[in-house]
Amino acid sequence: MSGKLGDMIYSSWHGRPYSRRRPEKVANPQTEAQQAHRNAFAEISRLASDLKAAHCIGLHKQAQRLKLNTHCVFKKFNKDYYGENGIIYPRVIVSDGPVRTTRILSVELGEQNVLCVAFDNRCSISDADDQFFLFVYCPDLRAGVLVPPVPRSAGMTTVTLPAEFTEHPLHLYAFFRDEKRKTSRTIYHAITK
Repeated sequence: MSGKLGDMIYSSWHGRPYSRRRPEKVANPQTEAQQAHRNAFAEISRLASDLKAAHCIGLHKQAQRLKLNTHCVFKKFNKDYYGENGIIYPRVIVSDGPVRTTRILSVELGEQNVLCVAFDNRCSISDADDQFFLFVYCPDLRAGVLVPPVPRSAGMTTVTLPAEFTEHPLHLYAFFRDEKRKTSRTIYHAITK
């Protein structure tokens, strides 16, 4: 049972039903700070929806550990990355974990919107089979592309981006995942037009 009945409210929390009395007066401050907080929360929630394909993979282990879904974990990790100019894209976390990370060496966006990303592929025998995941996000269109993963040893990946991505700033979020589904921290790179 969920909803209101008389002066009682029925709901569930973490799968457990509960009830409480409806408050006589609802505090709903319309202060500037409260409105800013609401706007920030709404923007991070939208970003969580836009980046779902990335954080479902990158934050999977953290979600299991915290007994939450990856959408909630994403919002928890990124709630402070909204400033007066909007989302602080370089700080956004789509993945976090103990797997060894690396750096992006070069990014080229060529003819026919072919994106080529080269990354440092130096690795040990134990992490040679780690998979490199790349997510390309266009905030102007609120759209993204999850690139099929490649092994760490490949050192590069390419993808043809949708034509509508042309002339828009792009944000690249990458990470590694090992055979135990553990991931690395987020690797970020921007393409500005």
